[in-house]
Amino acid sequence: MKAKLFIATLLFSISLYSIAQECPKNPEEVPYKKAMSSAFAKDYEKCPILIKGEYLQDGYLTGYRKPSKIKDMYFFQCVAEGEKGSSQPFQSGLTGEFFVIDKKKADKVLSLKKGDRIELIGTTFTQNYFGTEGNIFFIVTDVKKIE
Repeated sequence: MKAKLFIATLLFSISLYSIAQECPKNPEEVPYKKAMSSAFAKDYEKCPILIKGEYLQDGYLTGYRKPSKIKDMYFFQCVAEGEKGSSQPFQSGLTGEFFVIDKKKADKVLSLKKGDRIELIGTTFTQNYFGTEGNIFFIVTDVKKIE
C-alpha cells in the first residue's frame, strides 16, 4: 500500500512539474539543423524556439499521409540557409523539411518565394510510426521574412 501511494505521489509530482514548466519570455535561437535533427527535435517540443532558414516550396509529399495530430494547417517546406533540399523516394524534384502554420496565418507564408530567408518561431513535432521515429515537423507560430 505504501509503495502504491509513493508511486502515485511521484507521478503526481512529475505531472505538476511538467505543467508548471515555464518557457523563456523570448524564444531561444537554435541552429536550424539542430532543431530539425532527430537527435534534438524532442528537446524543442514544449517551448517555442527561433530558427532561421530559407523557404523552399509549399505542400507536402505527394502520396504520403499527413499526420493526424496536425489538422487545419498549411504545409510548406524550408531548408537550412544555403541548402538545396534532398530527393525523396517516389518524388520528383527536391524537398525540404516540413513546416506547418495555422491556415489563418498562412498569408505570412503564401507570399514567400524560393530562397527567401526567413525567421520562424515555433515548436517541433515528431511523427512516430509504430514506435519508430518518422518525420519531424516544425509547428510555426510566427514567420518573418529577413531582408
